[in-house]
Amino acid sequence: MIGEQIKNFRRKNGITQEELGKLIGVTTQAVSNWERGGVPDAELLPDIADALGVSIDMLFGRSSLKKVEEAISDEILSVGTEEGFDRAFSILYAIGVGLSGLTSIRNSFNFDALADLGHNDDFGYYTRASSNEGTFDIRLNSDFRYFFLMPEPNGGCREHLGDFDKLAETFSIFADKDVLKIISYMYSRLNTPVSLTMIANNTKMDIKKTEHLMDKICQVHLANCDVVETEIGEIKAYCYLNESIVLPLLCFAKELSEDKNINMGAIFTRKNRCFNLSNHPLICFGMLA
Repeated sequence: MIGEQIKNFRRKNGITQEELGKLIGVTTQAVSNWERGGVPDAELLPDIADALGVSIDMLFGRSSLKKVEEAISDEILSVGTEEGFDRAFSILYAIGVGLSGLTSIRNSFNFDALADLGHNDDFGYYTRASSNEGTFDIRLNSDFRYFFLMPEPNGGCREHLGDFDKLAETFSIFADKDVLKIISYMYSRLNTPVSLTMIANNTKMDIKKTEHLMDKICQVHLANCDVVETEIGEIKAYCYLNESIVLPLLCFAKELSEDKNINMGAIFTRKNRCFNLSNHPLICFGMLA
């Protein structure tokens, strides 16, 4: 079983018996013997698994998707939230490499290089893929990074986008520069109710205009308004909502609005779009200099 698994994983990784032997520190003959039914020494199993990019359980044919998911979950839990976000991003990028289907990238890419990539420079570093199975978009800069993944919905995305009139109304809110000032202020503060006066003072807008804009923001469910009774009477207090939705939206909008240098690796093989790229797919996964 182990020899057969070694052969299967070696071929999937696109490496020869000689190359695998060098990675482990054994001869080509030793690898050949394993694949013909021999059994490697137990102390070599971790090195073999690492060289093939699999777990030891997988060498015994015992892996399952559930076990992989549990292992990832346990690892993130073990390092805590602060370090966990960085670790999770590396895992997500590894998932992107796997979805690329290019084993050569898996064998050559150094994940540790992400830690030193793009500190406050003029370049945006991206990896993107679009296929009939789904799409993902990864920004790799170490000081500003994110990951978006969407499997292709049955029947395409159109039916899930809803009413275009409502979408247009929502986007019209973000088209107001003063609304963006308010959102930026509310996102930067503690998630506690804030008065209309505080919003107006911190965005340098008059109180009437601020109240009008806050009504618009509440209409699209970016904030809610409560009335608080104080010693000077009732005042309006606002809580910011849905920042986990708005922040990604603004990140992508920032990309569209900028005319800066971009280093991008991409795989575009999607067929059902206005331009058919299936006959001439762009395949250059990773980072371009």
